[in-house]
Amino acid sequence: MTPLPPELTTRLAEAANAPEGLHSVEALADLWLADHREDRGDPDEMAWSDLCVFELDAHPEELFAFCLRAIRKAENPWQVGLIAAGPLEELIATHGAAIIDRLEEAARRSARIRFALTGIWQGETAPEVWARIEAARIGAMETGFDAGGPLPPA
Repeated sequence: MTPLPPELTTRLAEAANAPEGLHSVEALADLWLADHREDRGDPDEMAWSDLCVFELDAHPEELFAFCLRAIRKAENPWQVGLIAAGPLEELIATHGAAIIDRLEEAARRSARIRFALTGIWQGETAPEVWARIEAARIGAMETGFDAGGPLPPA
């Protein structure tokens, strides 16, 4: 288990509608996935778990663990697309140099991670990190998220 940072756990526990016992990244990923089983249709309506994931932006190790867990446990391409275009894309843009080696390794081992990488855009990502992302996902682009391919097994 990857514990949430103590100051974040305290803030989250004090927030309205906070579930009890949310002390790990894995529990947060599971809650987030449950909140995003399908398109709710209103992009302005955010789940409590979305706010928690935004708070992880300042904690790249925990955000990386969240992304890997959520991608691995996702039930459908919709969930992977949300992770890719949201927290994973932000993690890569903000902390890409610190996590790229581990992300490349995860992509080598997992077709699902490669699938998720097909759903991100360069945005603010440094060119040298982006080149490595493109290389890590190259074999998945034809059947990836934007191509409407099926979700690979976890």
